[in-house]
Amino acid sequence: MVRKCGRFRVYPIVKKVLYFHHATGLGGAPRSLSLLIRGLDRERFQPIVAMPKREGNGAVKALFREAGAEVIEERDIRPFNGSSVARNDALKDRAYAIASYPLTVRCAKRLVNDVRPDLVHLNSTCLVAAAAGAHMAAPKLPVIAHVREPLLSNRWGRALASLNRRHVNAFISIDEAGLRTLGSKDADGTVVYNFVDDEAFHSDPESGEKYRRMQAWNADDIVFLFLARVAPSNGPLELVKLIDENAQKLHPSARFVVAGFPKSKTGYALAAYEAAGRSPRCVAVDFVEDPVPLMLASDVMVAPFTEPHSARSVFEGAALGKPGLVANVPHLVELVRDGHTGAVFSWEEPNTFVSAVNDLCNSDKRTEMGRASLEFAKANFCSKTGVEKTMSVYDKLLENR
Repeated sequence: MVRKCGRFRVYPIVKKVLYFHHATGLGGAPRSLSLLIRGLDRERFQPIVAMPKREGNGAVKALFREAGAEVIEERDIRPFNGSSVARNDALKDRAYAIASYPLTVRCAKRLVNDVRPDLVHLNSTCLVAAAAGAHMAAPKLPVIAHVREPLLSNRWGRALASLNRRHVNAFISIDEAGLRTLGSKDADGTVVYNFVDDEAFHSDPESGEKYRRMQAWNADDIVFLFLARVAPSNGPLELVKLIDENAQKLHPSARFVVAGFPKSKTGYALAAYEAAGRSPRCVAVDFVEDPVPLMLASDVMVAPFTEPHSARSVFEGAALGKPGLVANVPHLVELVRDGHTGAVFSWEEPNTFVSAVNDLCNSDKRTEMGRASLEFAKANFCSKTGVEKTMSVYDKLLENR
């Protein structure tokens, strides 16, 4: 933005923001970062992304470049995991994290010296080593860490939280529950809910109708969609078992689509896939690059998570006017207003699941909740709001530098 000062025009100095990203696969974190980068005011901020140099990182690299960022690839950008999504329970994984830590520190120190950013933004708390390296190069450089998943409450998770409190100046969390896992009320934290591309609010419902016809779903089927990584923490196998155990109590039109399976299925994923295949109420669907037609074809988004973390499908579904049905775990319950934009059930009380499903099979109630979900999404999950809140955090830190 150009400001007038008397007879002169004052041009702001564009600030360099160096982002550190941790993963090479397409998922929620890179999509969220790409939306942030795309929405940044380019007259104020210049985005540069440092990410791991690995085979198979092409899609993520392209995502950031298409959003308008310069991309730097480095072999020594490595995560120090310790969250409910990436637990790092195995001894060999922890040994790898400890051995990799100084390599990431050294890499970040060199990058900060080369790039000379005005601010560093870690796309996950697992990149805390980059914060340490950044401050070695420039002790007064503001560093932000994004809390995208809850840190574990065990000794390993507490160590990760402690490292973040020591090396990070401020935190942006996707929910209140995430901030609490940092283990300190004094941490400088701001909640900016995960957001969706504003174009999502204008998606064509015809693509959903076309998808339903292609899948040959019955016209009166009420489709409950699980759309997430197929892993124990997300509960797809447990969901299928819960459905089968209560099949006679569920509304006859309720159908459940379990989506997100990898092409190569082993272990838990294979067990969930086979269970869904045996169930007369369920359909198993492999991972799809563009989930919007599938979401539009569905009636309710389901997040039956067994571990606390957020669910992209729920807030993206809300932007499409879809109610959410979520398990009663931290993080998830912030995405749904029980009885208003969806429903919350308890794993300990199966009847709460049955009751919620049957309520959502009521057409009038579901339509009303869908409208409320859309309004809730516009207020909390639109990208313009999220980007503005994030840039406000940047401005605050830069002013205090």
